[in-house]
Amino acid sequence: MQFTGDFYQIGVVVRDIEAGMAHYRNLLGLGPFWRLDTDYEGRYRDWRGRFANKNAFTRWGDVYLEMIEPVVGQGNAREWLETRGEGIFHLGYAVDDLSQRPDGVECVFESWGATMPNGDAAVIHLDTVEQLGYFVELSDRALVDKLNAGIDKFMNDLAI
Repeated sequence: MQFTGDFYQIGVVVRDIEAGMAHYRNLLGLGPFWRLDTDYEGRYRDWRGRFANKNAFTRWGDVYLEMIEPVVGQGNAREWLETRGEGIFHLGYAVDDLSQRPDGVECVFESWGATMPNGDAAVIHLDTVEQLGYFVELSDRALVDKLNAGIDKFMNDLAI
């Protein structure tokens, strides 16, 4: 299967969202950050349950940065933080088809906080860490467009 998607996001996991925003602002000049904390049901590998994260978003050139501080749940962001430390753990792609599995890689994470009309998760992570060194996130294009419009509006409103 040929993979089709548009790269739009760098996902970074941090221990403390406030410290992470300050670090990226001071080191790379990023920001302002739009805070949007999440609380949803989902699955990571064989674990199912509630996830809650502190999130911050900003533009990073032509793409967006999503910063995540895991709070509740046994997801891949928490696992990454505990086993590898802070840093980039996923790259996000806006797609029209979330059933894509390049080279047959497994879907290991599903967020049921946003769903497709058929009830399937609108955000998933593929287990590409061994092949690529990070998870590939596939997100429904309409959801991505809505999220990015919110980030852009926040940043434009501050620029006025």
